[in-house]
Amino acid sequence: MRIVTAAVLVSSLAMASTQGRSAESVVHDTTYGFSIAAPAFPKEEDASISVTPIIFAGPVRDGKAPSCNVQIQNMGATLSSFRTQSLGQLKALGLTLESETNRKVSGKDALYFVSSGHDVKMLSLAVQVGQAIYVVTCMTAANQFAKYEKALRGAIDSFSLD
Repeated sequence: MRIVTAAVLVSSLAMASTQGRSAESVVHDTTYGFSIAAPAFPKEEDASISVTPIIFAGPVRDGKAPSCNVQIQNMGATLSSFRTQSLGQLKALGLTLESETNRKVSGKDALYFVSSGHDVKMLSLAVQVGQAIYVVTCMTAANQFAKYEKALRGAIDSFSLD
């Protein structure tokens, strides 16, 4: 029964990824050999609602998995006020800011943070898009960082705006 269910699910996903979807809205995973269409949820622009349109997670080791996500924070903040708020949150959570770098993402000003604490290492990239802040966050257990650093930095570095 599980094989039939899995086969139906896989064939449904295969059809969904090609029906009316552009190549840009399909995620191709060459490591595991599959593609999936990103759900076409309506764009949320309400000032009080944040959205996490995509999350990636790696293998679980010792109860922890590396992960990356993109969050759209519709809070009407500027990059400067986001920075101030983020630094305050890091401090309140007992995390250490290891580095902060100004960057450009698709021609827009961005901030890149590396932080750690509580056995976690985190890379974050934030860019202001209109009244929203787009935040890419990749994290892993501190003792697994060397193993996943290239993949996490690759995800951060690949982020661009359309």
